[in-house]
Amino acid sequence: PTLSASPLSSSQPPRMVYLYHERQEAALCGQHCLNNLLQGPHFTAGDLADIATALDQQERKLMLEAGMTAEARAFMSEDSSNVDASGNFSIQVLSQALQNVFGLALEDSRRPENRSLMQSPDAQTGFVLNRHSHWYCLRKLNNQWWSCNSTQMAPERITSSGNFSGLSSELRNLASDNWTVFVVKGDRWPQPAPRNQGAPPSNWVDPASPPRDPNEPAEFSGSTFGNAAPRQEAPKVEAFSGQGRSLGGSKRPAPAEVADLSEEEQLAMALSLSQDLAGQARTPSEPIVVDEASPTTTLRVRMADGSKAVIKANHTHTVDQLKRHVASLAPGVAFSLKGGFPPKPLEEGGLSLADAKLLNEVLVFCPE
Repeated sequence: PTLSASPLSSSQPPRMVYLYHERQEAALCGQHCLNNLLQGPHFTAGDLADIATALDQQERKLMLEAGMTAEARAFMSEDSSNVDASGNFSIQVLSQALQNVFGLALEDSRRPENRSLMQSPDAQTGFVLNRHSHWYCLRKLNNQWWSCNSTQMAPERITSSGNFSGLSSELRNLASDNWTVFVVKGDRWPQPAPRNQGAPPSNWVDPASPPRDPNEPAEFSGSTFGNAAPRQEAPKVEAFSGQGRSLGGSKRPAPAEVADLSEEEQLAMALSLSQDLAGQARTPSEPIVVDEASPTTTLRVRMADGSKAVIKANHTHTVDQLKRHVASLAPGVAFSLKGGFPPKPLEEGGLSLADAKLLNEVLVFCPE
């Protein structure tokens, strides 16, 4: 088998463990990320391009509901927000692909309901990471966690068998380094593809003996390249030595108690505190409900990852309702919404979209 082996006698050499690993071609890291996550050649660039085209068509149809307005004409003249000429796919495409074929969902780890998952991530099966248009994944296989990055020649093991103490630190380091972490939810994971079936044999590698990059000088073999996430040491945590204050009567460990906590417990407590503070700045999320019998408008919001969200609303919806709808597109993220030129924060929350002169406007999502 590719991923597991029966016990061998001491006289036999250990059997190599092969993992499926696609390496970077053009800007197809989104395709490579999905296939490395699923451990098999499940998606081609053409499959993902078809999904991107379908999403583009849905967005154009929505924009044209009000007719060929100036905004719709401008939208139609723009390039796709779901795939660029080099093959870089959006989060919407990757999410749709996983959902359509395997019923798996990608959820932003910053969503409030995912807090506990990030504090005990070892119970999950996979994570998808994104930064600066690069995608890669973390995957649990044979009770070990692996970093599967197409900019590397082979997967890198980040935890030993059954010992997941380093996984939380790995995810925290990535988040602090501006990687967006998505949790892969669902239980319809496919079995790893049989070795050498459906893809070039070179796509199955032995992580203990990775192939050398043919484009890399021998003296640099094994070094990281591209937009890879660097290996980082777990941060050293010192117990807080000042005086603590609590609001609302919540019980936090006193300084002396913090000193008695393990490093993992201190890190979990620090993460919980930071999430509590971030939660105070979040906008409540609530999708807009459109009354088709009343006048409608279509707005475009440029999201932080460069994608465009198309939102249909009534003229009477308020700025606050618009913000709550946008919050549902990026759950758990503190943000401001800007419009006009030069873009300025939308602050008159009680104004209707018509009174705020936002009909058919292009807005900018700005994480804080």
